[in-house]
Amino acid sequence: MMATPHPRILVVDDLQPARRLLVEAIQAVLEKQGKDGRNLVETSSFTETAVLFGQKFDFAFIDLHLPDGRGWDIIRNLKKDPDILVAAVTVMDDRASVEATLAAGADGYLIKDAEPELLHFRIERLMAGEPSLSPAIARMMLAHFRPALDPEEDPLTAREREVLSLVGRGLRAREVADHLQISAHTVRDHLKSIYRKLDVSSRAEVAIEAQRRNLT
Repeated sequence: MMATPHPRILVVDDLQPARRLLVEAIQAVLEKQGKDGRNLVETSSFTETAVLFGQKFDFAFIDLHLPDGRGWDIIRNLKKDPDILVAAVTVMDDRASVEATLAAGADGYLIKDAEPELLHFRIERLMAGEPSLSPAIARMMLAHFRPALDPEEDPLTAREREVLSLVGRGLRAREVADHLQISAHTVRDHLKSIYRKLDVSSRAEVAIEAQRRNLT
């Protein structure tokens, strides 16, 4: 998924030790993939990060609580770029925080105190283009989503279900377009319709809906 050997990565956390551990984990994943972190940018506050709004990043890892603002607002601003993948990295594992984060458009939700191997794996999955949720978070969200859907009640068209299935497996819009032999613009139109019909706002929520429909 990472076409460039020098991906632009943003890491936001007000605590330097926590930020350093996250950066080291990201660097380890990059090294494993034969890439480097020369374009990795670190910030420690909302104010520092706001200066960067509008710049192009491939990935972002955002702490939710900052001394001068909220990570959710950073996520919303970053997700104005449809190509960026954003994960919250936090100690909070309550459902309200998870729902607010996914509603802001996040593609992943990672718990800071997870085992290092698991954190590395989740970072790697996000960088591969797949929505990335810590296992406990994924189970919690699946448990609280609507029950299994009767196919006859599904509001999606057959083509929208195809798109949902592919996005749920981690494909980006351009890859879905290639797979279905349609334009990327058409794929984005289908995604807008899917988001509206399913009342979701992030790739992570889309992945959960794909699982609920047994499309992954």
